[in-house]
Amino acid sequence: MYYSRLGKQTVNAVRLAEVLQVFVKHGFADLLQRAGFHRSLPAKLLRSLNLMEAPAGPPHTFGQRMRAALVDLGPTFVKLGQILSTRPDLIRIETARELSNLQDRVDTQPFEIMEAVLRDALGASAEELFAAFDTTPVASASLSQVYRATLPEGQEVAVKIQRPGVKKVIESDLSLMRQVAEWIAVHLEDAKWLDPPGIVDEFARSIRRELDLNIEARVIEQFRENFEDDPAVDMPHVYPEFSGKSVLTMDWVDGVRVDQVADFPERNSDPAQVAINGCDALCRMVFDYHLFHADPHPGNIFVTRDNHLAFLDLGMAGHLEQSDVAAIGDLLLALFDRDSRACVDAILVLTTGGEPSDEEVLERELTEFIAFEARAILSGGQVARGLERTTQILQRANMKLAPRFALLIKALATIEMVGRGLDPSLDMVPIMQPYVERLIKRRYEPRYLFRAFQHNSRVLLRLGHQVPRDLATLLQQLRLGKLKFSIHHEHLEDLAATIDRASGRNTVGMIVAALIVGSSLLITTETTISRLGIAGYVFAGLLGSVLVISILWKRKF
Repeated sequence: MYYSRLGKQTVNAVRLAEVLQVFVKHGFADLLQRAGFHRSLPAKLLRSLNLMEAPAGPPHTFGQRMRAALVDLGPTFVKLGQILSTRPDLIRIETARELSNLQDRVDTQPFEIMEAVLRDALGASAEELFAAFDTTPVASASLSQVYRATLPEGQEVAVKIQRPGVKKVIESDLSLMRQVAEWIAVHLEDAKWLDPPGIVDEFARSIRRELDLNIEARVIEQFRENFEDDPAVDMPHVYPEFSGKSVLTMDWVDGVRVDQVADFPERNSDPAQVAINGCDALCRMVFDYHLFHADPHPGNIFVTRDNHLAFLDLGMAGHLEQSDVAAIGDLLLALFDRDSRACVDAILVLTTGGEPSDEEVLERELTEFIAFEARAILSGGQVARGLERTTQILQRANMKLAPRFALLIKALATIEMVGRGLDPSLDMVPIMQPYVERLIKRRYEPRYLFRAFQHNSRVLLRLGHQVPRDLATLLQQLRLGKLKFSIHHEHLEDLAATIDRASGRNTVGMIVAALIVGSSLLITTETTISRLGIAGYVFAGLLGSVLVISILWKRKF
């Protein structure tokens, strides 16, 4: 166990050195210094070897430099950048927009290597399982490659095969990211409200879901069931007998990317109608089914025929509770009614991490936004612009959106961008309005009121049963003297580390002094052991030199 932990720490140190070098290369030396990484052993080693290169070439924006650094660091960091692009409430809007351009494309692996994964997952080779199998991938990403094949019954399918060894690489990078996030949370005061460990944990959950293709298969089948009666949306069928945790086989979608407008005429499709269908489909996902495609960029939406759409790559999907959708309805209703107090209450439901730094300032900013901008933005159909401005207000109040709502905002902004690329006059408000109106009306229907009454009654009944039991337990612990209180003081760990370091240096100093005194006494004697005094002087000198160097090194860095 010890050697395993030591090996893991060594790998993390080597990878951290690489990460630091890449970020310095792209002009983030000041950020690393503020976070205290310049005092880490990998940074000191890189500086001593002159490997901490300054950025070269013309200056770029923060977002451009961040995107280039993440690309250099590989697939795990590219995925992290894609997740951060959905969180404009945590990073600047411009940076999120730049990170949304990250492309998850890497060199292809030879089919012989990929077939080994297929054989392990399905127990047979591609030749044995499929009537035909094209060994040239039609798509290649950091986690998987996609191939075109034909089933024995003649159906054309797409076979998604996970890259071998990708889980090990990702878990290693996640371990390093968690350590770095904990370091930043302790050493960078400005970043504490962001909760860096929480961001890494959220990312870890997301990418681990993507690593299990069984989850994606279930999501695809759920989408297929949801849109079974919608002729404008074509969802592929999954073949479970040809799928597993690292292999996913589904219908081949015969279509073109939604941004390839030149190919629309031969598919009897109109760009304006396709834009409306895409936005309407996403609204239906959110308001009717509470399960939505979280990354509907042009590469994930195909046009088949007659304005029909197919949504692909459902590895990143968002889920909302009924209460979440109700909160969204409350927010939109508050904006239409120009009720800033109701708007603040609705936004607090959509956020996480406690109360705003100054609720009065937040309410005043929202009041001004509603009075001078919101109606004009909504009447112009610019839903994404309205969401962007709301996010900026939340940032100034040190508030964070709950991850599921951040995904929703990203999805709405992306689908609106895609729609406006097809039809610049697209207005999202008339598309969303019927869904919001149905949501508000449905809330006051007798069956929904009765359901809410039943839910609240169950909660009160459960609370009535639980409170006497909890009070009895509390009184029993108090009577037996077992009641304990835990007190947490921030930065106490830093104080303990400082005291431990100081006491260690004091101990070494006392040992050096004792060696010098003892050696002096030995040298003054005229015995055979007087020579040990010289050895004591040498050892004391070495210890003293090490102590002085460590103190000066700490002050320098």
